[in-house]
Amino acid sequence: MVRFMISVFRSISGAVLLAERWAMILLSASVTGLILLNVVTRATDNAIYWVDEAAIYAMVWLVMIGASAIIRLRRGISVTIVEDMLSPAAKRISGILVDAGLLLLAGLLIWTSILWYDPAALIANDFDFAAFSGSTFNFIYQEPTNTLGLPKYLVWLVMPITAVTMTIHAATNLAERIAGQVTDFTGWED
Repeated sequence: MVRFMISVFRSISGAVLLAERWAMILLSASVTGLILLNVVTRATDNAIYWVDEAAIYAMVWLVMIGASAIIRLRRGISVTIVEDMLSPAAKRISGILVDAGLLLLAGLLIWTSILWYDPAALIANDFDFAAFSGSTFNFIYQEPTNTLGLPKYLVWLVMPITAVTMTIHAATNLAERIAGQVTDFTGWED
């Protein structure tokens, strides 16, 4: 049963990781393309005013999606001086605590996103953004981006999406660590 559950976690996390990889590739290309477009249009004195904002938002999405992938790959920046001095059993416990801490952090991000987007109040106000803002004093659904004119809540969706994907990855890592079946991602970059 434990092996089956870990297999299910790995499958879901693997599918999410693959989607994240493609999203990061596309977002990296977008950031590069937008910056190059900006350089060319400014050099020819025909600047496109919304390109800067689009590049910034693409970069924010890239970083947040990358942060989620880093959790699954266990490639986050860490100081290992204490861990290097621990016995194998203590290292295992330390790893479990780190994975549990990441799962807790991801869960807190989900909770914060729910508070921020307040779907219950949005539903209670029949998806009327003005009524929602009036009843909650939360203007998340009414604020547009500066130059693109998109609703900012669409740009900010990266937070709840990342919170969910981080939770999936952290839960998978914790289950693997407890079962002693940690996945080795050597060669993932290829």
